Amino acid sequence: MTAARPLPVDEPAGDPARHQDGAVASAVRELLGAVVDPDRFDVQLLAVADHRSASPLVYDLPLGAELAAELRAVCAGGAAEAAEAELRRHHPDFHPAPHQWLYTPLADGPLAALDAAVTTQGRLQYGRGQRFGRQNVLVFVLVDHRGEIVARMYQGFSQDKALQRKRVFGVWSGERWDSMAEPLVIDRALRVVVVGDWVVLQSARAYESLFGALPGLAEQAAQTFDRTLGRLEVVGVEQLRETCLADPRMMHKLAAVQDKLDSPQYADSITMPRLLTFLADNPHIDVPLDRSGAEPRLQYDASPQHRWQLLKLLDDDYLHSQLTERNYEATSKTEV
Repeated sequence: MTAARPLPVDEPAGDPARHQDGAVASAVRELLGAVVDPDRFDVQLLAVADHRSASPLVYDLPLGAELAAELRAVCAGGAAEAAEAELRRHHPDFHPAPHQWLYTPLADGPLAALDAAVTTQGRLQYGRGQRFGRQNVLVFVLVDHRGEIVARMYQGFSQDKALQRKRVFGVWSGERWDSMAEPLVIDRALRVVVVGDWVVLQSARAYESLFGALPGLAEQAAQTFDRTLGRLEVVGVEQLRETCLADPRMMHKLAAVQDKLDSPQYADSITMPRLLTFLADNPHIDVPLDRSGAEPRLQYDASPQHRWQLLKLLDDDYLHSQLTERNYEATSKTEV
């Protein structure tokens, strides 16, 4: 006998904001519930090239009956997984546990324009020999039996993607896609779902790898940068700021720095004298310095080898073991 599955838990009610979030989570769950039964909808498969541009190219990929049935089951399973999870509103500081999914307003993020193109723009017909770039998007458009679009599910797509287990494969016959082998590689894990006016996602990274930073992350990263690196003597600081605010990975690194700023001990340590003393005492840490002036300054080096060095320094990534007297670089730290 197996244990009963616990009921999904929405955000707890308390103050008005939490109560509102709980109501939204329940509404999102209801929208997801409309597509957990594969017999209640049909699926249309689209491929989108240049999906981050102002003019994405949306291709219709006609499906054979066998592959369409398999994809309906995959989509229903993805919706059910999200509907059975604890739903939490996305915030840059919140990292979901495995049993949690996030939701965020569609209109606030970079997916909004693409989703509008997918649902309203005319579609191109896929033809034999059609080639895509390395980064594209597959869209599963779920349509109920009245002909209304009830959900969209997104995942990355590359014709060069290697075959992997737990994938569904489709092949172009000249008229439609059928269930066979490559080149169409479809991941069964659908981690970005649009229902109503909301995006539901398993993790921020799943969304950001396809579409860019989620709402709030760039704004928080800019504020953190200005409170830290923006106040230090850094040659190339404007280029560094621009680079950080264009890369979600760097924005998340700044979010980790933001978590530390509430500590007076940390905030008091982020000064030029303290940083220069630390670098002088630890010559193994390869942070470039500009020594052309009266006082050394930190220097941003945009090369792949060094572009992260100042962020690592800011996030206190360098540790010394009192036991072994060895120095380490550690990106995951727990204070003891």
